[in-house]
Amino acid sequence: MRALIAILLAVGALVGGILTLRASARTGMPGPDVIERAGRRERELRERESRQRGSSDTDGT
Repeated sequence: MRALIAILLAVGALVGGILTLRASARTGMPGPDVIERAGRRERELRERESRQRGSSDTDGT
């Protein structure tokens, strides 16, 4: 009886995982414009952080 329950749980987990993977495969990659915007935001954030680090190094703290 316990073995049957364990097998059913394992099969249910496998089927659920396969369905999740199948659904997420349809989403695909974002377009090139989205990737470009993300890269631009990351560069701007790094520049801002480096400027803040540079100004905090010289303020005597």
